[in-house]
Amino acid sequence: MAMIDRLRPARRGSGFSMDGWFVWCGSVLHENGRFYLFASRWPEETGFPSGYMTHSEIVLAETDSLDRPFCYVKTLLPGRGDRHWDGAMTHNPFIMKINGEYVLFYIGTSDGSAKNRAIGYARAKTIDGEWTRSEQPLDLPPDANNPALIVRDDGSVLLYFRDGALRVSVAGAARFDGPYTVLAENLFPRGRVEDMFVYRTPAGYEMIAEDDGGAYTGLKKGGVLFRSPDGIHWDDQHPEPAYGFDVTYEDGASITLQRRERPMLLTDNGQTYLFTTAKTGGADRLTGGRTWNMVQPLAHE
Repeated sequence: MAMIDRLRPARRGSGFSMDGWFVWCGSVLHENGRFYLFASRWPEETGFPSGYMTHSEIVLAETDSLDRPFCYVKTLLPGRGDRHWDGAMTHNPFIMKINGEYVLFYIGTSDGSAKNRAIGYARAKTIDGEWTRSEQPLDLPPDANNPALIVRDDGSVLLYFRDGALRVSVAGAARFDGPYTVLAENLFPRGRVEDMFVYRTPAGYEMIAEDDGGAYTGLKKGGVLFRSPDGIHWDDQHPEPAYGFDVTYEDGASITLQRRERPMLLTDNGQTYLFTTAKTGGADRLTGGRTWNMVQPLAHE
């Protein structure tokens, strides 16, 4: 059964939003009975989506149940000045726990320009403790962004990223902090793809992502699912739809979103949840409106 057919109604009021802020991205951990969401936000007065390039910051939110909303805890990574590679903004958080340490991959730019966007990381011993940022970004091709990471059984890592033309590549390293070597470029040559999330399966690897131009699903900017035996070579001839823009709530109401991006999956106690950012209420998909991080359960296969 395709993922899009497994989506169940969302719980109204769940997820994460903040008055006065555009909320985007979202990466989740579940530990000690609590769910921790790492998200991006920027002030509404700076505009959508352009404001993120100069004002985005990564924040931490938490909840004890995915049926209830996440609550803001604190800002983890504000911009820190143009002397730093991430001085203007931090965005695209992707959290992992590696060898007992929390590692948060993200993108930044020193001056708000796309040409200086790059991927780096911050690390911490505890989620709510002090986060130490990498002083330099990872040595990847120009305008690498949308980081997604997989740790393999031998401890080595695969890092997926896309460039400004929405061409997806994968790099490998013995450790999360590199050095990285690009292993394969333009993994999906038939279309433009971004917002990757990769996970292991008994058969290999799967990726959910945004089908930017609709080349793989027929739905422009809808969700698409790809499969790979090894995480490096991906089958782009047999994609499946992963999600669309129509969402039903448990109370029977429904909504059609203007944008739905940045997917990730979390499985907890046998239940899998799809997290995506969502936007509605603007004059069009590139203008204002309300944004939030949405949580939607999936039926078992």
